[in-house]
Amino acid sequence: MEKEKFSKDTLLIMLKGFIIGSSMSVPGVSGGTMAILLGIYDRLISSVSRFLKDIKGNIIFLMKVCIGAGIGIFTLSNVIKKLLEVAPIPISFFFLGAVIGGVPALYSKTKTMDSKLKFSSIIYFLLGLAIVISIGFIPTGTISVTSGSGLLHYLMLFVTGIIIALALVLPGISTSHMLLVLGMYDSMLEAISTFDLVYIGILGILTVIGIFLITRPIEWTMNKFPRQTYCVVIGFVIGSTWEIFNDKIFPAIPAGANFSWWVITTIVSIITFVLGFTGIMALSKFSND
Repeated sequence: MEKEKFSKDTLLIMLKGFIIGSSMSVPGVSGGTMAILLGIYDRLISSVSRFLKDIKGNIIFLMKVCIGAGIGIFTLSNVIKKLLEVAPIPISFFFLGAVIGGVPALYSKTKTMDSKLKFSSIIYFLLGLAIVISIGFIPTGTISVTSGSGLLHYLMLFVTGIIIALALVLPGISTSHMLLVLGMYDSMLEAISTFDLVYIGILGILTVIGIFLITRPIEWTMNKFPRQTYCVVIGFVIGSTWEIFNDKIFPAIPAGANFSWWVITTIVSIITFVLGFTGIMALSKFSND
């Protein structure tokens, strides 16, 4: 019985890791967003920030998540990329539904901390919303970390690792968009598709270092100011939907689209939105925290 429960928990953690990894290639959907919507975020932060307190347990847990995420990145990221090229609007609405579907679970966390909706909660929500939308307006290729050489180049790669770590850990901040801002999106996709393990390995190590540096402050904030933090997180999550509209949905609407196109696209998009919404709501009930 215990073995069966262990196997089920392991499969569930790996499945959540798989979803996190496969969704990270979609602009507007961050790994942190998916982790928090799937009820695994707090455990991930705690496993990293308190790594030395239970080394064996934390390694096992993180390996399960990473194996699932790795499979998702290398198998489904290209599939999702192709689907976004073939049917960008319905697929984008699927992820839009998934993002919005997790909001009720997040809101319920703020209600357990304080049953009354305070004015300050709205302020924190708007702050999170403004931060994520502002990041979406940063022009792509603003910073170039692929050029240069010597110490400055490696310093920029380290800064890149920190920025990618922030995008991975903070809900609502798209890793894909941050890679575009850094001018690294194309080179990263090429490295993954050609299995350039040296490039991926160096950047991966720097990102892991960045994750270890930032998780403790994030955990402290979540423990010290839980209601305020979750209100900001909801703002992050809602704000991330803007990039899905701006980057994928609006550009995919053809000029002079006829009535039948609008009817078919709307019906299919509603169906995919509902599938994403109900799917993430079902998965978010199985919390591993």
